[in-house]
Amino acid sequence: MNKISSSKTRNIFINVAVVLTILIGVESILLVYSHQLKIFNHNCDYYGLINPNILHFHRTLSVIMGFGLIFISYRLFKRMRMAWVISIFMVSLLALMNILDSGVILKPTIIVQLVDIIILIANYRNCKRASDPISIRHGIMLGLVVIIIIILNTLFTIYVLKSDTSTIKGVRDALNATLKMLFLIDTSVLGRMSKVQIMFAKSEIAINWAGLIAAVIFILKPLVYQPIATSFDREKVRRLLKEYGYNPISYVSVEEDKRYYFGREVEGVIVYVIAAGVAVCAGDPICSEEDMPLFITEFITYCKQNELDICFCQTLEKHIQLYTQLGFGNTKYGEEAMFDLQTYSLQGKKAAKIRNAINHATALGIKVEEYKPLEFRDKSIEQQIQDISKQWLDNKKSSELSFMLGSTSLDNPMDRRYFVAYNEQNVMLGFIVFSPFAGGKGYMADVTRRKSNAPIGVMEKITVEAFKSMKSEGVRWGSLGLAPLANVAEDGTLPGKLLEFVYEKLNNFYGFKSLHHYKKKYGCTFWEPRYVVYYPKLFTPKIAYSIIKAQNPKGVGDFILVQLKSILAGKQDL
Repeated sequence: MNKISSSKTRNIFINVAVVLTILIGVESILLVYSHQLKIFNHNCDYYGLINPNILHFHRTLSVIMGFGLIFISYRLFKRMRMAWVISIFMVSLLALMNILDSGVILKPTIIVQLVDIIILIANYRNCKRASDPISIRHGIMLGLVVIIIIILNTLFTIYVLKSDTSTIKGVRDALNATLKMLFLIDTSVLGRMSKVQIMFAKSEIAINWAGLIAAVIFILKPLVYQPIATSFDREKVRRLLKEYGYNPISYVSVEEDKRYYFGREVEGVIVYVIAAGVAVCAGDPICSEEDMPLFITEFITYCKQNELDICFCQTLEKHIQLYTQLGFGNTKYGEEAMFDLQTYSLQGKKAAKIRNAINHATALGIKVEEYKPLEFRDKSIEQQIQDISKQWLDNKKSSELSFMLGSTSLDNPMDRRYFVAYNEQNVMLGFIVFSPFAGGKGYMADVTRRKSNAPIGVMEKITVEAFKSMKSEGVRWGSLGLAPLANVAEDGTLPGKLLEFVYEKLNNFYGFKSLHHYKKKYGCTFWEPRYVVYYPKLFTPKIAYSIIKAQNPKGVGDFILVQLKSILAGKQDL
């Protein structure tokens, strides 16, 4: 009870600091503009300790920081650490400037600023949330805001100056002079100027160009900033995968679109992306089973601090009880086709279709080979792989899915294995990239692509030949990956029924049924269920949307567009 009361008290104090920060920002703007009518008064009696040559730089800086405090107050309310740091810096600088202005400390404005600083410093432990990555849209908006503030501040000052300068007659002249001065560095538009006026013009130009540079950084940062990890981190993840990566989907962890949360109290990593305010995680935490309860609890705390919900995708059934105990909800997400390579064979009725397809490919002289880029790189082979990938993507109905799927990664193969099929003319017809799991004791068919005119049986022959080769090496497990939404209504939950409806009625969006039927033909050793678990435990549209957004950055709109194109194409065929 005391902890709850203490937490509420701290929140009240922080919210007071947020309000004070906003008021300080507003005051910094209004106070400067209340003095603008006297901005070129050489006496500057009320700024006796400020050198007139830097007075206008001081005022312009106050306006910019005032707007900055107002804009950043929302992030401060969200308890973001960087907003906390910037707020303390700006308020401290404004307090110092006010002390220099007035020559006294016990002044209401300064007292409020000092109180704000004290509250913020006292609550530094409560402002831990990491900053959100800047999107291109937000970058453009922030950049434009910086430039607009500078232009408006300069325009207002020049307009007030019109009585002192014969070249400025009205708002249009003031705007023209502002743009020429700021962007063309033409101070002659102000006419004859005093030393103070010259200082004003130079300071405005300098701040404007600094703002332009900041705007360019805001806009370009999302294009070059990767909120993921370094190659060193990926190597660390690769090492953890070899020891703890038992989920067949785990190897997508080394793809470059992922973020990593490394354990603080235990050895392990959780791989995720942020979509729609949800930390969408790939597979289960990669750590020892003994450490998993503590590691997940640690991650829950981290996500709460950053106001993120949590969703683990394609988790193993054996961990569901643990997730439930930790407060997660769950629903079945699909089934994965698993093969015990030491006992699997094509004999029997259930694999008859696969046998027929492979026999057809063999009769055409199609052969399968393993390409090993780590031993020897062949530009011709890699070019054919890239050409097939491009053709495959061009023929897809929607954008390429990511997050839960790997890539060809020929420039950095790591532990991936590449099996390719050729016809009698040695032309590549298709390929499959296998990724390891269970410390190399298993391999999953991750990336599967073929030419549009490839004959029947090409992909089946690649898969079976690859499994035979792996079996001879002592590999135990093979996987064809997930059949999304297959048999999801079995658990009887409402989310399961909704996903079943998607599987039955919205098959055109992804081809769930055809993918399931294709994998079923192989007659796998068993189907292993995969789950989605989420925190808080209520399955919401937000969770559903975050999964779609993580796998397809274009979101639901892309799937709807696919459906519309399909309908239009059908009408054209009539």
